Amino acid sequence: MGNDSPKHKGGHVVALLVIAVVFLFLLTKLPVVEWGGFTTKPIDLFSDIRVDESALELPGDAVWHDAESDSLFAMVDSLSTDSLVARADSLGSDSAAPMAPVARAVVPATLDTTMAGAPPRKDGEVVLFEDFSPNGTGLSHLLNALSQRSSQGRPARIAFLGDSFIEADIFTQDVRSQLQKQYGGCGVGYVSMHSDFPGFRRSVVQSGNGWEVHSVLKPRAVDWSLMTLHQQYFVPLEGASAQYRGTTRIERADSWNVSRFVFIARNDCSISLKIGDGEWQSFAVTGSPEIQSIEVPGKTSRFQVRTGAIAGFTAIGVWLDDTQGIAIDNISTRGYSGLSLVSISSERSAQMNKAVPYDAIVLQYGLNVMSPEILHYESYARKMVAVINHLKSCYPQADIILMGVGDRSRKMNGSFVTMPAVLALSRAQRLAAKNAGIVFWDTFAAMGGQNGMIDYVSKKQANKDYTHINHKGGRRLAGEFVKSLEYSINKHGR
Repeated sequence: MGNDSPKHKGGHVVALLVIAVVFLFLLTKLPVVEWGGFTTKPIDLFSDIRVDESALELPGDAVWHDAESDSLFAMVDSLSTDSLVARADSLGSDSAAPMAPVARAVVPATLDTTMAGAPPRKDGEVVLFEDFSPNGTGLSHLLNALSQRSSQGRPARIAFLGDSFIEADIFTQDVRSQLQKQYGGCGVGYVSMHSDFPGFRRSVVQSGNGWEVHSVLKPRAVDWSLMTLHQQYFVPLEGASAQYRGTTRIERADSWNVSRFVFIARNDCSISLKIGDGEWQSFAVTGSPEIQSIEVPGKTSRFQVRTGAIAGFTAIGVWLDDTQGIAIDNISTRGYSGLSLVSISSERSAQMNKAVPYDAIVLQYGLNVMSPEILHYESYARKMVAVINHLKSCYPQADIILMGVGDRSRKMNGSFVTMPAVLALSRAQRLAAKNAGIVFWDTFAAMGGQNGMIDYVSKKQANKDYTHINHKGGRRLAGEFVKSLEYSINKHGR
């Protein structure tokens, strides 16, 4: 007989339990680490049953208050006629002077961890763009470009930079189609040379192979002198090619009038391009360290690029556009915080601006820095101000718009409710916009405010993670963004 008595086996079980508990306890002691623009999230096994606000601040964060910041939120507390919402019936296209905004703020000024008292946005109201620019001219470049869209030989162009919230052209595909319906234009703008999930994006059919991807997600492995606003570049390998085809799934995405390939070729080389069912066209390229662009005019529903392995060659992407109207570029990177944009080259940005000029840049970030256990985001706000100021210097002719983080829910006491961290981060983002002197758009309010995500999920407009909207939800939120922009356009008599 062996020695495995019940008592002996019980001892092994107890020992394993003790080891497991010690291991889990050590996990909770791991610090929050910031590296390359990314922030790890703390592990708290008891977060649902314990609230310790003294431990909620990020390491090294000092409370970021000054007289101007305090007065900003005091202003939100005391809003009367200068509200953050307006009646939708003031958006008539013939009206240059909208009705006075409704005297009610969408978002409370102070963080209330119970979310009590956060008034939801009512039907028929529009979340206003909050313009913190010194002279109230935070949208002037975009408005001017829209007014000249038929005469300047190019479309007015907005770049949306974001994370997985707008991945696969979610939200932006409908902002694009709605604005193009109103102001003209066609095509989907920027598309990368390669996608790991090409079928996820509905607004363009993309395929190809032979591209080595260099992404901001691996900051130590990229050559930052080659990095642009688009957060990735591509090195061609043997047989490198890419194909793009329009689709009728999204309005005005079935065809375009100008096909553009943007790249850096340090050595003389030849590139082959093809539109539609036509013949391949070979283009001789003179070597240069600067960004170059080749345009192929002509209405088409298909564009193909073929390079093969070329020494010293870097592809940035293709643009499928019109010669007028409005263009919307989706530049999304899953898992990205946006902070390392402060490191993009000003010289490259100036070169890029000659090939593809932007009239507005919209920043949509926050999901990858938000944590249920953290209610202080002053450090992130300070870093985002540095990013914004750098983008201003890189693109002085472009307006900068900061989107606040959207609603996100977590399960508490058996029900899904808005995470308190959402309002904390949204407030920090509004503060960043104010300190940088740019325009802020409250995504949380546009989604309906408190528990807005629950409504999106119930209507199958968001995923069951209660964090990401889907294509249907993107269409709904895009409608809110476009109404806000239309209100500003009408207000300025454009």
